[in-house]
Amino acid sequence: MQDPHVVAAAVAAARLRSSRRALRAVDYLRVSTEEQAKGYGVAYSGKKTAGYISQKDWEHVGTFVDEGVSGALESRQRPELRRLMEQAWNVPRPFDIVVVNEGRAIGRTGRAFWRWVWELQEIGIFVAVVKRDYDNSTPEGESKMRKDADYAEDEREIIRERTQGGIQEKAESGGYIGGKVPYGYRVRAGRLVLDECREGRDCAAKHEACALRRGRVLYAELGDWSRAALAMNSEGFRRRDGGLWGGQSLRQRVLNPIVLEARQAFRSSAGVRRDHEGRPVNGDRVAIPLPRIFTRAEVEELRASSVRPVRTLQKARPYTLSGRIVSPCGKRYIGGGTILRTKAYRCQGRTRAYPGAPVCSCPYLAADAVEEQTWRRVRMLLGDADRLKAMAGFHSESPAARRDGSAERRGELDRQIRIHRQALAVALGVAAKEVAASDLGLEESEKAVERQIAPLQTELGVLLDARRELRTLLAASDAARVQSAQLVELAATTRRMWSDLPLERQKELMATLAVEVAFLEPPKQGRKGQRCALAAWFADRRLKVPLLTDESWAVIDPMITHRPRGVSPRLVMTGILYKARTGTSWSALPDLFGCPSTLRTYAARWRESGFWEDAMRSLAAAEGTPLPESDELKTRIGCSVEPRKLLKTAQRGSLNTSLPDHDRGRAFRFRLEL
Repeated sequence: MQDPHVVAAAVAAARLRSSRRALRAVDYLRVSTEEQAKGYGVAYSGKKTAGYISQKDWEHVGTFVDEGVSGALESRQRPELRRLMEQAWNVPRPFDIVVVNEGRAIGRTGRAFWRWVWELQEIGIFVAVVKRDYDNSTPEGESKMRKDADYAEDEREIIRERTQGGIQEKAESGGYIGGKVPYGYRVRAGRLVLDECREGRDCAAKHEACALRRGRVLYAELGDWSRAALAMNSEGFRRRDGGLWGGQSLRQRVLNPIVLEARQAFRSSAGVRRDHEGRPVNGDRVAIPLPRIFTRAEVEELRASSVRPVRTLQKARPYTLSGRIVSPCGKRYIGGGTILRTKAYRCQGRTRAYPGAPVCSCPYLAADAVEEQTWRRVRMLLGDADRLKAMAGFHSESPAARRDGSAERRGELDRQIRIHRQALAVALGVAAKEVAASDLGLEESEKAVERQIAPLQTELGVLLDARRELRTLLAASDAARVQSAQLVELAATTRRMWSDLPLERQKELMATLAVEVAFLEPPKQGRKGQRCALAAWFADRRLKVPLLTDESWAVIDPMITHRPRGVSPRLVMTGILYKARTGTSWSALPDLFGCPSTLRTYAARWRESGFWEDAMRSLAAAEGTPLPESDELKTRIGCSVEPRKLLKTAQRGSLNTSLPDHDRGRAFRFRLEL
């Protein structure tokens, strides 16, 4: 079977060599920024191509211009050349030949040069080069084009080597080679010099080198970077961007290795192009010496005073929602605070960005309470297959239910398409022979061929569209069936494996789900915005608050570890339980229980000693009262559910090696809110 594009290209090449009518030509003009700087502009190239087209008696039907575009880019990366290629595929063809001034306008690399030239040639459109007067419709022309392509690539390599060599030579001579200027310096006469006041003259400007020197002096006097930054701000010093100094930013600038060592490394970064042995391709590493801002003694003093003590790393409590809770002020909550000696989340807005900066008053959040509340709601959702399907958009009308008879229909369509393609190939071959034997012009020949094969093309198009629609339906049906099964399996896995996960695994799953928590109502102020820690203790263990009867007191009295002095321990215990039962703040407790600070102190001591836990467990079966209505945070939880990824996470964290492989079918993800 003959390829229609091959037949069309052969006919077009024959017409290009022997046609008596004027060919339709477009010119493509491309110059890079470097070529423009040398005087090779678009106007110059346009005059050359227009004159060549006129000399050949061709019809000039269009111009495409890519100005300031590199010749190393391929056709789809050049806006005008991409438009030219899109028009070239129109039927009938809008032009017969593309004219360029020089071979390098086609491309500077082999890939950029040949890819679009061959694509045009396959559909019967050729490329002509003005400078050497050839086109690729003949073997001789193709030979010249290959030489032009080699020359363009060699020239590009020479330019690159010369450019990199010049930069290397400048670096070796201590010159400024571009990039971000280090703080404390400025560029003068092609070199980095100190940004400081001129010798012997006072200057009102706050130069960068002067700022670093003043920062070092203030740090030596105050012993604290934040206090030094505050003093610098009061003296009128500012960062390069005009902002106020902060302790961390001042420390980074003063202790910058470039400043301390008074030298800048060239070709030392990981992004430098290297050979297979790891050496830089365009030149060796160069250390460029710079003027010193600090004396050597000052540098040694800075390094000795700024060494941070080595900290012994301890296994910290994982905060499953750190960075995932949006604060009312717009910042994020992170782990690290405390409420009554229990772990809590604090808002990042409470930390000053720089000395004197404003801070927010967002309340602390008890970690156990907010994590338990969020994880409970997420787990309930993931364990409900019907709810997951509804949120993912699966329903009874999904494509999975419309598959009956599709396989037979697809087989019949494939058979009919095969027959029509064979008939079209035969008709195209016959038509091409008839055109070659006739004395028609190129345009008339194309129209004659199109008229003969038009009915077959129309029928084939209808069949191809029908098969494409059927394939889309079958693919959607298969994907929906697999995805629905994944949701069912995810719900079963959640109920079976995720009912009681440690915090480390909860944190991993929160990250996989990309959980984000936002407040529907601002968290309450007072006690840092959280309910009583005692009430939270009972709620976490699902215990009632016991009534302290004579019988109950007789059980726990012998267990007391720390007895209050000057006050009845039973009265203290009664007051503590009253607070847990009512949610009253410590300061608002009735006077009959005594001093609130005493109750608060012994509540903490009894919990730390273990007496509280033992006593409440002993009274678990005694008469008690339920906690007041929970003061839970009103939040909205958003998460991204990707079943296959979640199932793989469960498989890695389980000792059950019989879990199935979830790589079948395409992964899908959907966002939902709770």
